[in-house]
This record gives sequence, C-alpha cells and structure tokens, in this order.
Amino acid sequence: MEEYVVRRTGDPNEAEIIHSGKLAAYLDKIPGELRTILKNENGNDGVLYLDPKVNGVIAPFSTAIYDNSGKLVLEIKSGCFSYSGKIYMFKSLPHGKSMKGHLHPLKYITRLDHLPFHSVDEIDRMTREKLQKHRGVQVGTLEGLGSLGHEVSLAEELAPIGLPLSAASYLLYSTG
Repeated sequence: MEEYVVRRTGDPNEAEIIHSGKLAAYLDKIPGELRTILKNENGNDGVLYLDPKVNGVIAPFSTAIYDNSGKLVLEIKSGCFSYSGKIYMFKSLPHGKSMKGHLHPLKYITRLDHLPFHSVDEIDRMTREKLQKHRGVQVGTLEGLGSLGHEVSLAEELAPIGLPLSAASYLLYSTG
C-alpha cells in the first residue's frame, strides 16, 4: 500500500503531503480563484490544478484535476472516479464488511467491478443515486482531518495517481 498523509499548514486549502515518510508536495489556494494548486516539493515542476467545477458545475464530493496544459488528469464526480477503464468509489463498503462500517471514521476506497461502465461520465443519475449500496473490492482507505493529518492508503493499482488522488481526498473529505 502507498501511504500519504496530508496535513493542513494554514488555510483549509493549504497543506503539505507526505508520501512514505517524505515531503512530496504542497497544496496552495490560488488567490481570487476556487482552484487549488498542487506543486511537488521542488516547486513548479509537475504542477496540477484541482478545480471544484466538474464540467462547469460545482457539486458535492466532486473535483477535476488538470495539468499545466489544461489536460484532464482525473475527474471525481459524487465520490466516484475512473482510472484505467475501471470505476472506483470513495466511502463505499468493501465486500465482507458490516454496514456498521459507515459509522467508523476509517473510510474505504473500492473498485466497483460489477458496474457496466468504464468512465464516471457514463454513469446515469439513477445508478449514481444507488451506488452507496454497492460493494466493491477494497483498494484503499482514508481517515482523519487535515489539522491532525488526513491519511490515505492506496493499493498499487492506484499508485500512478496517488498524489493527486490523496490531495483530492483531503480537499473533498477533510476541509468541509
């Protein structure tokens, strides 16, 4: 599992991201904008922008992540995202976990293998409303608040998007 800890350093959108015990990146609010910038620890190399507007609309538990050229890197809609043709969901229960798991501070990230979709844009409104009842394969966890440390653990299959995913998780589930 890849381990990330995101700690608030100032305003809610300002944080540092620790990966495997080392400082990996910073989150900073862009003055006068809704977007947040994610910079690796070297400064401007590998800059990403986290925008609460997805397709021009601000919605709960949704964000779009773009690179410097404006290319979409990752899109999260209502807690769901797609990566490598698979659908994943924040705060879902994995197979074998009790429904009481929704009351625990540890939240799960699951891969929803049983859905006939390959992108979050394909999921219709009716299916999206019922997704919380679906169970999936556990591929990560998230826990904690930003001031104390928002901890994100991800399976190897999500390692290539681990940094932007942990930053988005912090902004969506820890800053309120």
